[in-house]
Amino acid sequence: MIKLTRGVKPAYLTDEVVEDLTAQYRATGNSVWNRKAIKNPLLESSFSKCAYCEVDVSEESKYMEVEHFRLKESFPDLVVDWDNLLPSCKRCNGRKGTYNVEVDGEIINPYDTLPSAHMYFQNYRLRWRDEMGRRTIIDALYLNDSERLVSVRMKVGESVCSALETIRSDLESYQLGDATARKWAKIVRGIEKLLKEAQPESPFSALVATVLLADPDYIWIRGELSAFPDWEELALLEASAQNLVLVL
Repeated sequence: MIKLTRGVKPAYLTDEVVEDLTAQYRATGNSVWNRKAIKNPLLESSFSKCAYCEVDVSEESKYMEVEHFRLKESFPDLVVDWDNLLPSCKRCNGRKGTYNVEVDGEIINPYDTLPSAHMYFQNYRLRWRDEMGRRTIIDALYLNDSERLVSVRMKVGESVCSALETIRSDLESYQLGDATARKWAKIVRGIEKLLKEAQPESPFSALVATVLLADPDYIWIRGELSAFPDWEELALLEASAQNLVLVL
């Protein structure tokens, strides 16, 4: 989970439209929020990811659902309130289900709360720093789902570590005499690719940033590259990734 910035309320959601859609929901219980004029701006605000687990909901095999932070059954007047809506994957929306933040306890809303203040990664599992983190991870969303989340994080994280081993080997080879322009470009592009995977717009960016920046191979590679001009642009990517890290 990463901190998100909520976009400006869509022009579509005028006071009149909100009143009309709210009345429709109260009368029929229909999913009046399931409209492109609402869903598309939500997706833009989360980089097309689930606001909770960071899975890419634009992939063909997945789709985005509008999640109501405050339970729609208990707060029907907020069913199309822009500040109450989040983009969610089907798993997270289903897990949260009837969880009522007013009754069962507040959880992290990544548009309002900095996730790193309440949770961190350890061995591809999220751990909580406080009760809000615990309620978010365990009670409301179960963000340590072994099959759907932890195994995927592990695959992503191990891919990062494997790539770093290859880049380090190439850099050591370069330093030992195989100093071709092609080899150098491959090294720089490899690190750039990994750092881009640790940016807010990438799936599982908090996990990638956490694994990448703490990896001993990355720390060594960074030390070797930081003296060269090529590092200047990479340093900007690293600074952005640092904001997403979830460590104890």
